[in-house]
Amino acid sequence: RGQYVVTANQSDQMPAPTMQGQMQGKMQGRVRLSTVACQAKAPSSVKVVAPASPVADRRQALMGAAGLMGVLLSTGRPGLAAAAALEPEPPGVTKFKGFATPPTSYGGYGGNADEAAKYSFEYPAGWKVEQPSKSEKGTKGIDGRVVNPRVKGQRAFVITLGRAGEDNKSFKITDTESTFAGFAGADYDLQDAVSLASDIKTTQKDVNGQPFFEYDIDSPDQRYLASITVSQGKVFALFVKSPTKSFVKNEAQLRSIINTFQIYASP
Repeated sequence: RGQYVVTANQSDQMPAPTMQGQMQGKMQGRVRLSTVACQAKAPSSVKVVAPASPVADRRQALMGAAGLMGVLLSTGRPGLAAAAALEPEPPGVTKFKGFATPPTSYGGYGGNADEAAKYSFEYPAGWKVEQPSKSEKGTKGIDGRVVNPRVKGQRAFVITLGRAGEDNKSFKITDTESTFAGFAGADYDLQDAVSLASDIKTTQKDVNGQPFFEYDIDSPDQRYLASITVSQGKVFALFVKSPTKSFVKNEAQLRSIINTFQIYASP
C-alpha cells in the first residue's frame, strides 16, 4: 500500500531483499524498510524518500480542482479573477477640460489643451479619454468623451450644439422627450431609453448663478444621467451612460461626474 522512492547512482547496486523481509511485509500489510535494511545494508548514496499520505494527496487534489473551477466559473478564463484582484481602481479623479471647438477647426486637443476651457468635469482616474472623430464632432456634436475600460459601455460624453438666441427657458424640464430629441443622433440608445424608461427624475440646480437641468433616466438596458445648460449661445449637455446592470456598483462615481460639471464664463 505505501511506496518508497529509492534513488541510487548507477555505480551502486542495490541488493535484493531477502525472502524473509518480503514475507514479513506481506503479513503486516505494508512494506517495512527496517526488515529490508537488516538483511542488506543499502549503499551510502541511496536516498529513501517517505511517501505522502494517500489521504492528504486526495485532499490536495480536490482542493486544487475546486479552486480552478471557481476561477473558470467566475471569469470564463483561468487567471482573470486573480489578475483583477491585483488591479484595484486607481484612486483620485482627473479633470476633463472642454473647449467646444467648431468642427472646422477641430483638432486633437484630447480635453487638456492649454487654452481657455468652456466647461469641465471630473472623472475617475482609471478612466481613459477617447477622442471623438471630426465626423462625430461635426454630425453629432460630441465634443469630449471618457470611457471606463473596466466596464463595457460605461462612459461620459459632452455634446455642444450651437443654438444662437436660445436661453434656458427653451428647456421644459417636464418634457423629457422633446428635450432629448436634439441629442438622439449622438447616442442611438438614448431615445429608446427615454421611451422605455420605468422612471425619469428631473431636477434643477444653480452653479455660480448658472442654471443646470438634470435628468436620471432608468430604463431596462441603459441608465443615463444628464446635466444640460445653455451658455454663450450654445447648449452644453453632459451625459453619463451605463448598462443598467452595472450602474449600482459604480453609482457614486457616476453621479460624481455629473455633480462636477461646470461652465466657464467667457474672458
